[in-house]
Amino acid sequence: MSDQTTSAPDPRVIERAEAAVAAATRAVVNAEAKAAAAADVLADAADAVSVAETKVEDFRGEDTKLPWQVAAAEADLAKKKRAHARAEARHAAAAEKVAAAEEMLTGARAELAQARVTPAEPIPDDAGMPPGAPPEVVAWVEKLTRYLESQERDDSVWCPQWQDHPEAVWRFTALHREFEISFQDDTMSSWWVNHFDRHAPFLFGRMGIFQACETTHDPDRTFRFARRA
Repeated sequence: MSDQTTSAPDPRVIERAEAAVAAATRAVVNAEAKAAAAADVLADAADAVSVAETKVEDFRGEDTKLPWQVAAAEADLAKKKRAHARAEARHAAAAEKVAAAEEMLTGARAELAQARVTPAEPIPDDAGMPPGAPPEVVAWVEKLTRYLESQERDDSVWCPQWQDHPEAVWRFTALHREFEISFQDDTMSSWWVNHFDRHAPFLFGRMGIFQACETTHDPDRTFRFARRA
């Protein structure tokens, strides 16, 4: 018997899958409602065509009807048939959207079922500890520090060789990731308050990560950012 233990499913993956199922379910409900409305319009259009056809037949069979009256009834019938064709096309399009939404829901349910039985990926011992800052993070940190003003204080410390500090790399990488998410979601205020402000004391404070860098990396360790030109 194997002594290996199987890890439990990842609750975060399950949560995302459940959210996808909920969204797909709402899409199906909305699509079905629109399809039902389109079906009602189509039925009304079919009734209107039927009435117009009967009217034309009656007019043609009555000797008392003048030619222009018959022509008017025929024109009205043609108009009703065009409206019916448009309603039929809208109903077909709505039905296609229902089918597409149901297909998405089926796929989302399958992914949820898979998520509930798939063991979570094991977290490596060095997870979240990048060996070096990615180029996009380096460029972002350089831009960030160029415009920061809140950290230009006498008790602030900065290390130009921040990439030599694993914790700094870790924190800046995490800040950059959250920055991109907040920028896309238009929640930058939350990023400043809930992410940057919480990391700032450790990244820029005199008792933070770079407290020993005043005499090791650079003779002038006082935090001084370049002002915008």
